[in-house]
Amino acid sequence: MRKKFKKRLLGIILTILMVVSVIPVQQVQPVKAADTQIIYLEISGGVTGWTTPGVHALNAKDKIVNDLFAMDKVAGSDNIYKANIAANATKVIFTPNNTWEKGETDTVSIADANADLTTTYPCYKVTSYQSGSKKCWKGTWATYSASGEVDLTERFYVSTNLVDYINDARFDPGNKTRGYSNNNQGTVVDGSEKGANVYSYLDAAISGSPWYNSSGQDSKECQYTYPLYFGNMFDTKNRYGRMLNGSWYGLNNFSVGANVALEETGTTTGSSFYGAAAQGLVGKKLVNGKMVDPNNENVVLPYFSGEEIHPYNTDREIDKNKNLSEYYNNLQFPFKQTMDKNGVITYSYDSGSDYAVYYDFDNNSFYESNQYIQNGTTNDSTAPTKGFYPLNKPGDSREAVNMGFGTEFTIPFTLSKDGKINGQDITFNFTGDDDVWVFIDDYLVLDMGGAHRMASGTIDFAKKNVTVERAFTPDKSTTAAWKDGATRANQTSTESLKTFADIETDNEKTFADIMADDSKVHTLKMFYMERGMIDSNMSVSFNFSPIPSALTLSKDVNTASVNDGLKSVVETKDNFDFTVTDTDTRTEYTYEKDYDGTRTEKKTTTNGVVEGLADNVYAKNFAYKDADDDGNTGLKIGTDFTITETENSNYDTRWFVTDISTGETKDRGDGLVSNFKLGDATSDVTKVNYNVNFVNTPKVGTVNITKAWNGTVPETLKEEAFPFKVEVDLDGAAKKDEYSTYALKYTVDGNEFYTDADGNFKLKCDQTAAFEGIPTGATVKVTETTTTDSKSWEVSGSDEAVSKPVTETSNETLTITNATKTKTSDKVIYVEAGKDTFYKPAEVIKDYIVTVPNPSEGLNYTDKGFNGAEPGKSYTAKYTGSNSDGAIVNGTITVLTYQATDKVYVFDYGLESDIAETNKNNDGLFQGGTFYNEEATGDMATTAKLGTITPAEENTQTTISSGSNNAIDSDGKADSPVTFKPVAFMDKVENYTYTADITKKGEKLDPNNPETGTTVNGKIKTMPANVVYYEDNFANEVTVTDKDGVKIVNSTLIKLSQSNSQTELYGHDDAYANTENNDSAGSSTEMPVGAKATFTFRGTGFDLISRTSGTSGSIVYKVKNMDTNTVATYGAVDTYYNNGDLYQLPVVSITDLKYGTYEVTLLVPKSSMEKASTFYLDGVRIYNPLNDNDKKEKDASYIKNEVSAKTTSIRKMILGNCEITEKGIKDSSGKYITSAEVKGSKSSILYCAEDEGGVVSLSFFGEVNQEDMDQGAPATFSSSLAEYLRRGPSNEVYLTGTTGIGFVVKADGTADSTLQVEAKKVDMSTESGYTAATDTTLSMVTKTTDGYAKMKISAINTKTAMYYNIPVKNAIPLEDGSYLVVLTGTATDKQCISLTNLKQKGYTISSPADTANKAFVEGIIEPAMPAEPTQYGVEVSFVNYLSNVQSGKQVTAVVTVPEGSVVDGFQVYANGNPITTKMVKGDTVSGKTTYNVTFNMTKARGTFTLDFVPYKYDKDGKTRIESELYLRKTVVVRR
Repeated sequence: MRKKFKKRLLGIILTILMVVSVIPVQQVQPVKAADTQIIYLEISGGVTGWTTPGVHALNAKDKIVNDLFAMDKVAGSDNIYKANIAANATKVIFTPNNTWEKGETDTVSIADANADLTTTYPCYKVTSYQSGSKKCWKGTWATYSASGEVDLTERFYVSTNLVDYINDARFDPGNKTRGYSNNNQGTVVDGSEKGANVYSYLDAAISGSPWYNSSGQDSKECQYTYPLYFGNMFDTKNRYGRMLNGSWYGLNNFSVGANVALEETGTTTGSSFYGAAAQGLVGKKLVNGKMVDPNNENVVLPYFSGEEIHPYNTDREIDKNKNLSEYYNNLQFPFKQTMDKNGVITYSYDSGSDYAVYYDFDNNSFYESNQYIQNGTTNDSTAPTKGFYPLNKPGDSREAVNMGFGTEFTIPFTLSKDGKINGQDITFNFTGDDDVWVFIDDYLVLDMGGAHRMASGTIDFAKKNVTVERAFTPDKSTTAAWKDGATRANQTSTESLKTFADIETDNEKTFADIMADDSKVHTLKMFYMERGMIDSNMSVSFNFSPIPSALTLSKDVNTASVNDGLKSVVETKDNFDFTVTDTDTRTEYTYEKDYDGTRTEKKTTTNGVVEGLADNVYAKNFAYKDADDDGNTGLKIGTDFTITETENSNYDTRWFVTDISTGETKDRGDGLVSNFKLGDATSDVTKVNYNVNFVNTPKVGTVNITKAWNGTVPETLKEEAFPFKVEVDLDGAAKKDEYSTYALKYTVDGNEFYTDADGNFKLKCDQTAAFEGIPTGATVKVTETTTTDSKSWEVSGSDEAVSKPVTETSNETLTITNATKTKTSDKVIYVEAGKDTFYKPAEVIKDYIVTVPNPSEGLNYTDKGFNGAEPGKSYTAKYTGSNSDGAIVNGTITVLTYQATDKVYVFDYGLESDIAETNKNNDGLFQGGTFYNEEATGDMATTAKLGTITPAEENTQTTISSGSNNAIDSDGKADSPVTFKPVAFMDKVENYTYTADITKKGEKLDPNNPETGTTVNGKIKTMPANVVYYEDNFANEVTVTDKDGVKIVNSTLIKLSQSNSQTELYGHDDAYANTENNDSAGSSTEMPVGAKATFTFRGTGFDLISRTSGTSGSIVYKVKNMDTNTVATYGAVDTYYNNGDLYQLPVVSITDLKYGTYEVTLLVPKSSMEKASTFYLDGVRIYNPLNDNDKKEKDASYIKNEVSAKTTSIRKMILGNCEITEKGIKDSSGKYITSAEVKGSKSSILYCAEDEGGVVSLSFFGEVNQEDMDQGAPATFSSSLAEYLRRGPSNEVYLTGTTGIGFVVKADGTADSTLQVEAKKVDMSTESGYTAATDTTLSMVTKTTDGYAKMKISAINTKTAMYYNIPVKNAIPLEDGSYLVVLTGTATDKQCISLTNLKQKGYTISSPADTANKAFVEGIIEPAMPAEPTQYGVEVSFVNYLSNVQSGKQVTAVVTVPEGSVVDGFQVYANGNPITTKMVKGDTVSGKTTYNVTFNMTKARGTFTLDFVPYKYDKDGKTRIESELYLRKTVVVRR
């Protein structure tokens, strides 16, 4: 294997014949093109000692880019020197005599010169020497203006082949002469008759059918797509081959465009133009170095490359004994060299302006002359007069010129990556005629075929394009083309411009990539052909870098016998010195030392010694250090040289001398001494390119490495491969302990293997690895590597062995011996408690046995794995087994157990809840689980995070979700919420499962490897409570249609979240506990007239939560049983209220339905009261949504005292078995109630008077807050239950500061009893800017040592009704073991407490007014005030209205009562609200007394219920007693 250096070889590399059985192909060394920059040095007057200045260059990173080398003196100057340094150099150091021994300058920055690098260049002027602590030469920067181009006297010779195409005169018998005899026929053209073509033999041979018979043209066809014919084909009479039987026939496949120049006007000169090139005449790639047909690469074109053209004889057969072409090969064509001020050399030859070049037939070489042969064109001032006629001789006449020849130039060259040299574009240029084709690396680049006049083309390697001045693609032959047809093709040309990308290649690289490879030596082949008569012109120039001239000395290390892994390092390991001598009297040389094209150094030999060459370091451009008498330092042709390599006993040596220009091997031999002659002194060639390549073959030996075992190899380890590391010290004993690793080749049992780059390989027991090809002098060290992968062996003795220095006969064996070992490895695993977890240590392959020392402690092991009974435990077990190597593996397994939680959540609100929130009751999802084991500390510690939450397939009403990477801490607290969210009315149990990942810190959880952690599984169950409250906008469960005008009002919407507490009363949540919002959660849905809403629920009833106000109207409802498809109930409620706004009222409360599925339809009817026509939907409360089928779930999951708890409306508890009629409250027997005792009542209205000392006295009846039509009316005392219920709110009972609700409770023996009341705060103020108090308190009356007092149950600071626990044991105890519970509140005339429902379990409840309780409450509850409530009832009959009832107007109604009835006045109620009334007594007729009752109708429109209630004054003359009987009339107010 060769380094990259070997891939950069010249395109003209020759194969060196093998002298012995195995000699690799020897190749000359390449030269890499590189950009440089020019720098000058001026020695000031008075400065001495600067005899041979040197320069040392650094780049911007202070890396050496040019080691110290001698500068060249500028011609014509005694004190100015010049050097080309690397283009990336930024700093330089100058020395006086090209050494470091006599001082140097500072390191100076080139940029300080401020040269433009175009017309001026950096020049450092040395002015003085600085002594003292820092001794150095000093100077200043200036600029230097270089002169223009300089013609160099030396020629550059290009390898050339010349071909002569034979015309008829020289072919005829007896007339054949060489090249330039006077019978060449010159430019003879006689168009007066057919057959005037002077190249008829040649053209006939190219045509393929030269002879014709009388029947016409021969059927044989020409094999060429575009045959290129010789002679003046402009004249159609010349387009014929040979004659047979007096008949002439034309040439095959004749293309006019390919053989006659186009004539065009208006192109470049404005006059006729004949210089368009014909493209596409040859193939795009050389095949085996030869041009081929454009359409068939198997057809070689006959014009160049030694191809012979044979004529046909009269029998129409090819006569191979005769040739129509002659070749003169291995010539050197002289090119002129011109160097510009940038140091760039241009190589050129222009036949029109330079010297004439002729071929010397006798000496087989070119020579120069100042005698030219004139071209035939005399009427064109742009055409050169001097022509290119190499096969003629000076002085030949125009009639003798040879117009049929070809030249083939071969130029190896190199390029820089960017296609520039010293900032200039690298180009190749041609101008001339006729055909020219330029191939680079076998690809056609410049295509300028055709018998045209002067044509121009350029290859620009920087711009990566190819330009031809004018070009076209000629048409192929036509039937008449060869006859008397068109003299020129009827085509036009254009400028031809193509990029390198347009040039097709047949490998993976583009042509641009190939050209950008600055390590590659390219080959340019230019084929030039003159065939069209008249003129011959050739102008060629190029400035790329041709291969180096003179002498190149290179070193090649042949590593064929070296171990593959050492080849590359052995190639460059050693440096080699050479001694150069020759027959010249001068003994020292200058040369350039090239480091693989990366940098060069100018060097001078000492005693002829060239130092430090290596496989990638060579010497080039040899010259003598001193000039001869003629001032020349160049090597002389014909000088005898001897080059001797300094001996290195580790190598065998051969050498080869190659002529780079021709590729010919000039000499070769074995040994260290090469003797050769530098060219032939008798030739006229002034420069030769010889490469002397010394090939060193390292001597090698073998080192063996054997794996042995101490004792018997275990059966399981017989096939085990043991790891080793092999290292080599190539210097061996010379330098101790400098070992390195390589990817070495070795053989085991006849099979080849390689170590990795770190020298690692493996051997089985009793195997031997043979490492062949180890260089002599090297030592080998082998180490059995120490591993951590639980291998079952250990080294017996030393794990390292070192060889002796290798010799050619070495076959030493190094042995490493092993023994078996036992490994102990303790393990820790993490498992879910109560579940089997299979685990086997990864090292254990078989014979796995687990022993649990104390299974009674809770750890069991079966074939299913480990099962730890309790969470949070640390169990231990012992294990043993065999690993894959057969070694014993044993240790202790610590089993840590974990467990998730199973949680049940009962929710009583349609709100989201963070179920992971922790609380003191451990209701958080992760509280109570074992997500952390206290035994898992230190490196056993773990982390926990929530995994997946999976709902049951039947879940439709709820969701539970959480963010990703939700970590759980040791207190059960989660990093982010786990959110429960109801998405529909809840009426069933829904189940979820979840996982949590327990992961060992620093590990990634692998579910199949309990060493990394475990996954625990938990359950979540959700269900609705026995009462659930939903907001109006909940999950679109309430569908509102006819939506025009429907909108959300009071939209201070609050995002509420209910608690996950499972001990809080159902129907109570802190989310609502302290909200001051009028609407529940800050908003309600406003429904105008015509709006319809529906919702469906499962349960036993519902509350519809709304508001009453001066703009609220009626709502009609219908409840349909969807199970029976029947209407369960229906009704209407008028929510109009003119004394302010009351919020969150249960305007519809239906709680006595049979469990089932119900559809509720709400409709806002049209109202005659325009402003009172809106219904506000604020919320829905559902009762008992779980079916009795879920009783087990309830029993197991509900708060124990909520299971089977019953909810009763307090208003219905007060009303008992009675009903409110138009004339009063009537019991089941039809009697009107006029006392405190109400049949079937479970509760009584009480008056709670509190003195200054806080002592409470109780009596039946009391004050009542009214929904008064007269705004601001105060609370009034009432001793009438009918009055209290009639004047109080529907579905609620309002408590003032002195009003109470009393009932007697007695435990019935049911466990888990509870007594709860649903309460809220009511703000009854209509005052602007009024701020509600925050200290509204629900209290109960308790017995004290002083009597009775109020005890606070809870502050009521929310307008949302919620349940509050009543501590029965703190109520007033009665003698029979029951308790008198009296609820009251603190309130003002602007605030009170509303009670809605009583929820109880485990108690019987009765009214304290019941006869059965009278004896027990006697002395506790006083009789009504006044002491004896008067039974008063007056029957009222309606007569008529004396005027229309109008809004805000005074109205008089005529009513009658029975004669003798006591009536002190009438009170009129409109929709239950009292309005100002006056009475005038009339006549008594027929037992009826008439009264005119006058009242001011409320200022509103719509339907009103008017109650006409008689009253009388009590004994005090002040207190009204209203009749239990009254008259109710309905009236419609329209205006």
